Amino acid sequence: MAETTQYLENLIRYANAPIIVWDASLRITRFNNAFERLTGRAASEVLGRSPEILFPENRREELMDLIWKTTAGERWEVVEIPILTADGRIRTVLWNSAAVYENDRETVSSVIAQGHDITGRKQAEEALQRAHDELETRVLERTQKLRESNEALQAEIAERTRAEEAVKAERQRLYDVLETLPAYVILLSPDYHVPFANRFFRERFGESGGRRCFDYLFSRSEPCENCESYNVMKTGAPHHWEWTGPDDHDYDIFDFPFTEADGSPHILEVGINITKRKRAEEALQKLNETLEERVIERTDQLAKANALLNAICENTPAPIYAVDLQNRFVMCNPAVLRMIGRPASEVLGRSVIDLLGEEVGGPVVANERRVMETGTTETFEEAAGDRTFYFTKTSLRDTQGDVTGAIAVGTEITEIKRAEAQKQKLLEQLQQFAEEMEVQNEELQCTTEQLQEKSNELVHLNRVLQESEEHFRSLIENASDIIILLDMQGRITYASPSVKQIGGYEPDNLIGTDVLDLIHPGDAPKALEAVRTGVPRQSARLTFEVRVRDAAGRWIILDVTGANLLREGSARGFIVNARDITDRKQAEEERSRLIASLEEAHREANLYLDIMTHDIRNANNVSGIYADLMLDLLEGPERTYAQKLRDSISRSTEILMNVSTIRRIHTSSTGFSPVDLSATVSEEARNFRYASIRREIPPLEVQADNLLSTVFMNLIGNSVKFGGPGVEIVVRAEERDGEVLVAIEDNGPGVPDDVKKKLFHRFERGKARGRGDGLGLFICRTVIERYGGRIWIEDRVPGRPEDGAAFRFTLKPANRDPDPDS
Repeated sequence: MAETTQYLENLIRYANAPIIVWDASLRITRFNNAFERLTGRAASEVLGRSPEILFPENRREELMDLIWKTTAGERWEVVEIPILTADGRIRTVLWNSAAVYENDRETVSSVIAQGHDITGRKQAEEALQRAHDELETRVLERTQKLRESNEALQAEIAERTRAEEAVKAERQRLYDVLETLPAYVILLSPDYHVPFANRFFRERFGESGGRRCFDYLFSRSEPCENCESYNVMKTGAPHHWEWTGPDDHDYDIFDFPFTEADGSPHILEVGINITKRKRAEEALQKLNETLEERVIERTDQLAKANALLNAICENTPAPIYAVDLQNRFVMCNPAVLRMIGRPASEVLGRSVIDLLGEEVGGPVVANERRVMETGTTETFEEAAGDRTFYFTKTSLRDTQGDVTGAIAVGTEITEIKRAEAQKQKLLEQLQQFAEEMEVQNEELQCTTEQLQEKSNELVHLNRVLQESEEHFRSLIENASDIIILLDMQGRITYASPSVKQIGGYEPDNLIGTDVLDLIHPGDAPKALEAVRTGVPRQSARLTFEVRVRDAAGRWIILDVTGANLLREGSARGFIVNARDITDRKQAEEERSRLIASLEEAHREANLYLDIMTHDIRNANNVSGIYADLMLDLLEGPERTYAQKLRDSISRSTEILMNVSTIRRIHTSSTGFSPVDLSATVSEEARNFRYASIRREIPPLEVQADNLLSTVFMNLIGNSVKFGGPGVEIVVRAEERDGEVLVAIEDNGPGVPDDVKKKLFHRFERGKARGRGDGLGLFICRTVIERYGGRIWIEDRVPGRPEDGAAFRFTLKPANRDPDPDS
């Protein structure tokens, strides 16, 4: 009883996973060593205190509400909770919890919660080793204390009786804790039995009934090849790994060496169900990949639209500008600057009143304020000096729909106004000089018709510009790339609002800045050379990458596209479109490093595998020789054991051959070529000289390589091995619907329907087909799919599995071009 209590106590205290227990009054009653390592707090600091001391201050109320709900019987399956460490760091932990009830099985006496630290598994492993060392020391100390306590109890019989009752109650309490843990806990013996399993494990996997774990869980007759639990027996150290159980759930496994009361070594295993987390991680990965593809696609579309929009805006003779709520210019194209007669550095950030005075600018500002107040689109006639324009103005809005300013697109009508004035003057002259009317009437009529045609053209142009203005405004508002204008001295005359988002600069603060002051010294020669090359050529496009310092002093990488803007033979400057590719460059560098690391790891793994395969094969050859000698020398039961040894060595050699074949499948990079199907089958059939094999194969060539023989070796060998001494095998082939259909049929025991679908999966074996490692048919499927075909199994006689099996697969004929994607 004392030993069991100690076992249960140690299980909680020294478990690698953080475990905490609080009572119904929300006071911490247990705080294991793993929790101390996680938080940096000793148990003595937190026992008797509220769990809120473990949470960040800004989330305490929310998390304490979750704690309260557990005392009402609510159970955590997988809950993510931040934990505040003693040094102020935050660690994220995934939690499971369960309530421990009083004897009435209704009142919650306490709640036990077990966590899994996901902030750094390496740190957890180091902490686990330290906990193991500390566990050994404390076990020795505890053993000495128990020995002293037992001596004292022998002197006080009455006290001993009371103490035994207390120990019994505590043992029952700890057993109840194990039974309510939201994770499985088992003991494994050296001979693969399960002497203890808690309720979680029994409910998931049933009772063992004295059977070994591989028989109990997987109906196997030998240990599982992928089991890592018994590494603990070899190393004597704890082991952490992941396992997929027979219930198709994923478990995070912690194995510890454990010594029973009789001194026999055991394995203590704790498994936490992480299926939901694994599925969530896979779903998140797929979502991230889809999102990244959409972002790249959208970015490319915006870049093309920006290039087109900027070319239109910069080269159109129509004045286009935008103002903020204070009627200050925030954007204007070259036509506006020519109209005002000032450079962008003097225009941006100022209103038209500041630039042209109240008499000219007052009506312009009044019209802009009108469209900002009403939110409508209107057309106004406005004068600037001796020039007259029609301006279509509309309000600018942000992503929330709030008005942030106005944008205007103009059409110059000076000539029309002058024509109208001239017409009026002519009419007045006609009234004064009636006698001249007949002489000039024909000329006036011609002039009027020309003016009407020009007026119609201007109205049409104004309508087109008005229709394109909405599209222009939408593109400008959603532009994400940096757009700047440079004069011939390399000074910035305009910067788009995106410089704030990407570089942290206010656009107005960059006006007048020499662009070379922002470029990395190592990239300045490249930028100067690009500009020098583009200056002589009209509308030349410059493309290069450059490092630029942002407002915080960091270097960001920009993909730059520039154009030389010329008008009437004189260079005006450059337009530059730049995209931030810093993250992409860093990702490419990281990808290159990872690829190099993976290639090196792959080469090293292949070297180790070559060494292992060579040495094990040599050892098997020597062992096979000795096994043959034993078969010649021994009689009776000993000869049977020697035969089993010889079979086991042959099986080991077969596994090595399968591993080598799988390596060849995944490392072969040669193309496919025509292969004589009949010759390949005949060659492999000769390896089974004592088997009855009939071949019905016409002259056919298929697209394949030297791995095709492996398919026939495995499938014919499968029929020979599992069909029995008198099995009859037929290999057929025919060209059907543009592909070659191959069938290997036998009259053996067949394959049940419930096994057919999973027979070609790795490590799967058909119950009616004997024993094997489950790799042969997996290799067949991998090779056939590599050739662009498919493979399946059917009953030789439809609907009668007991009359034998028929393996069928397809290949591409050699006279067809192979699929380039295969």
